[in-house]
Amino acid sequence: MSDLPSFSLPEIFDNPKGWGPSSAQPPAAAFKDIPYVPYSKGDKVNRAANWISPQEQRDQRDGRSRGRHGRDFGQQTYGSNSSSAFVYQADEDEASFSLVDSRGAGAKQAGIKAVSRTDTRGRGGGGGGGMGMQRLGRGGARGGSSAGAAQRKRYRWRDADRGQHHRYASVKPAEDWELVQDIEFSRMAGLSFMARDAGDLGRYGRAGIYDHAYDRVSTKLEKPLKNSGAVRLNVTASDDPVLQKVGDERVRVFATDTVLATLMAATVSSSAWDVVVNRVGDRLFLDKRDGGPLDFPSVNENAASPPADTSDKEGSMNLAPMLAMEARDINRNYIRQVTAKGAVEYQPNLFNAGEDTDDSAYRYRLLDFSARRLVSESDSDSDAEEEVIGDSCLVAVRTEISGLLPSGAAAEPKQLFIRALTQHDIAAAGAGDALDWRQKLDSQRGAVIATEMKNNSSKLARWAFQALLADADQLRIGFVSRVSPRDRTRHGVLGHQTYNPSDFVAQLGLNEFNAWGILKAIIDMCLKLDEGKYVIMRDPNKPLILLYKVPPSTFDDDDDKTDAMSVAGEV
Repeated sequence: MSDLPSFSLPEIFDNPKGWGPSSAQPPAAAFKDIPYVPYSKGDKVNRAANWISPQEQRDQRDGRSRGRHGRDFGQQTYGSNSSSAFVYQADEDEASFSLVDSRGAGAKQAGIKAVSRTDTRGRGGGGGGGMGMQRLGRGGARGGSSAGAAQRKRYRWRDADRGQHHRYASVKPAEDWELVQDIEFSRMAGLSFMARDAGDLGRYGRAGIYDHAYDRVSTKLEKPLKNSGAVRLNVTASDDPVLQKVGDERVRVFATDTVLATLMAATVSSSAWDVVVNRVGDRLFLDKRDGGPLDFPSVNENAASPPADTSDKEGSMNLAPMLAMEARDINRNYIRQVTAKGAVEYQPNLFNAGEDTDDSAYRYRLLDFSARRLVSESDSDSDAEEEVIGDSCLVAVRTEISGLLPSGAAAEPKQLFIRALTQHDIAAAGAGDALDWRQKLDSQRGAVIATEMKNNSSKLARWAFQALLADADQLRIGFVSRVSPRDRTRHGVLGHQTYNPSDFVAQLGLNEFNAWGILKAIIDMCLKLDEGKYVIMRDPNKPLILLYKVPPSTFDDDDDKTDAMSVAGEV
């Protein structure tokens, strides 16, 4: 037993008050200057020593392994893993240290090409014979996949809304234009009014009878759209001979339904537009410019990425001006084609006469915009007494009758307001992520209409308000698409949808009373102006309406240069 090694227990210093050596016992010389981390006996001990860096812990939780070369050597890898008191500090300066690259020239060139191809293509993990997948050591193939994932992450929710699409003004203000007032859209949200019917001034022109055969049109029973070749003159209010003959002194405002509907839908517009205000004596004329934006229906105006106004490519058919001209011709041809079963003759139209004109009819109405207050209440609204506040204000407006729908032998035919939505190329820029009508219109009509309400809310709002101004019984919207995306001359009718004008305004998320209130506020503002010429324009990039006072000769040169295509106007 004496040959066995002896073993004796070392002296143990117990600290009953905490962690570390007791203050009653002097520390050994070897551990005299080494600090310790304060520790309480009540703390929970997870591990005696943590040899994993915090960065590797995060990578393992995320399911990503950094490999054996992924350790962050700037972090402590032993002991408490949190205090910098135990981190080794070099005594000598290591600033002169440099890493020597021992790779050959071929390896360096391959590495540069790999990064270049991955960044350029944006799909490092894709196929195509390993393009952008140069493997450099461990994890080389995964690097391309990470680059592709980073490229895909760039397109997130509402990323399209963050980009600002620069729009151009419909008319550039000159130096001699004087800014009178600007109105923000937010100030129009609380306006409310309801105009009253004050009678008709007459009906002029020729209204076509709707053909019920187009109720059965679908994507499988498509009908080609024929080119009527007719020209329709969309005359402004100042040049309308019927409005000029109105002798009632109570009528102070003269306009067309196109101008009034544009003002009523001002808050949902995205593109620039302008209205010419002529203050003559005690009367107010709200006019449009011949060949201006009010003569052409916009296409995908409210889309997140609308069609571009200009392009470096010559002859591009999908630019916003080209699409607007195409939509104008489609609407003109569509109205004439679906109302070709007959016609009802009214009084001869003085500015739309001739053999090659459209079958268009116009209804001249009087609307009462006088402010009123309630004098005595009654159980029925018709018996309630009201009085006019201030001067009475009647508005003479020319509205359109697109067609008539017979409803019986004795009943009066229903008045229709007809328009057509267009689809050019769903793969082109500015298509607004629209569904292919030829494949989805019959099976997913609700989704198609919802997309059009998002991309063309301004245009649809104008059509709805034009139907309200005309007191139309129905608003019929057709769906017309190109036969080939690369051919803008051949189109096909794929279907239609019927709405009640008031219900359609509500479906668009608009308030009819607010629209009338906006129009009432603009009319009252213009009636307070001095005699002269003014321009109301929508700011191209801000939600503002600007009112300028312009010289009397403004736009006179433009009227002389307007060609027949511009005069044809919007349908």
